[in-house]
Amino acid sequence: MKEALSVELVTMLMEEWHCDMEQALEMFYNSDTFDRLSNSSTGLYYQSAGYIYDYLHNELVSGKMA
Repeated sequence: MKEALSVELVTMLMEEWHCDMEQALEMFYNSDTFDRLSNSSTGLYYQSAGYIYDYLHNELVSGKMA
């Protein structure tokens, strides 16, 4: 489940930020959003890719989690 979400999120990054896969993976794996998604106790992985992407996008734009 987390892996499928990761694929969707990286694809969204590539499309919105016009970057290649390597850059999108780096952005994603170095984010607080990824840390929270990886932590089962947060329950973030139960949310939709669009919902999680909003968090990721806000983090990348503002430099911090919402």
